[in-house]
Amino acid sequence: MLTTINEYKPQPSLDRYVESYLHIQSHDDFTKSIFPHHSFVLTIHLKGNHQYRMQTGLYTLPAISLSGLRKSVKHNILSNGSEIIIVKFQPWGAFSFFNMPMNELNEIGISGYELLNKTDLNNLHTGLLEEKNSDLKIQHLEVFLLKMIKKQTVDLRIYEAISHMKRSQGRIKISTIADSVNLNIDTFEKKFRELTGGTPKQISSIIRMNSAIQEIPKYESFTRLAHDFGYFDQSHFIKEFKSFTGKTPSQFLR
Repeated sequence: MLTTINEYKPQPSLDRYVESYLHIQSHDDFTKSIFPHHSFVLTIHLKGNHQYRMQTGLYTLPAISLSGLRKSVKHNILSNGSEIIIVKFQPWGAFSFFNMPMNELNEIGISGYELLNKTDLNNLHTGLLEEKNSDLKIQHLEVFLLKMIKKQTVDLRIYEAISHMKRSQGRIKISTIADSVNLNIDTFEKKFRELTGGTPKQISSIIRMNSAIQEIPKYESFTRLAHDFGYFDQSHFIKEFKSFTGKTPSQFLR
């Protein structure tokens, strides 16, 4: 029996904070490469063994953990019988639950027990284990998340800035975005890091590379693709691509 991955969109009252949920059940040893994403991820480990490898390091996650922004590919490793739930926040979403400067958290991740109430997390974990199917587990998780919201508003200027980045596929200049939301560059970068955990340049770069990867089938030349997405030259693009995916573009297409 193959590994099952079910993706869910959040209910309307949570979609301003959460991008999606993944419920993963591994019925065999399973490894999946995860490219850098432009927001924080909450991982809830329910059953089995769950580790991940980044570059040369191998890490074991606590039962509930919050992972920050990454610059390079991560390889999720699940043993037979493992079960995890992943909450992918909106770029600004995690701030509303943890209400702290998100740039204080690193890419390796931190135990949820250092950020939230231990009893609440234990009750969440027990409740998720008791639910019998994916739909009920996600419903139970959303009840928990709704109770955990600490800050219900975000700076709309940062929201609009990220929208600019997505619409332009990460190809718009940071100074242009700052001007468009009426912030000087220093204030913009400070507010952006506190809310999203990354610099505008870092998140824009992640959006740009993810967009470039999606556009690969439309191109016959990596040189043209690199040029269209604003990379200095093809070698610059290939270097960034390999860090992002763990492979060269040619290896990626095989």
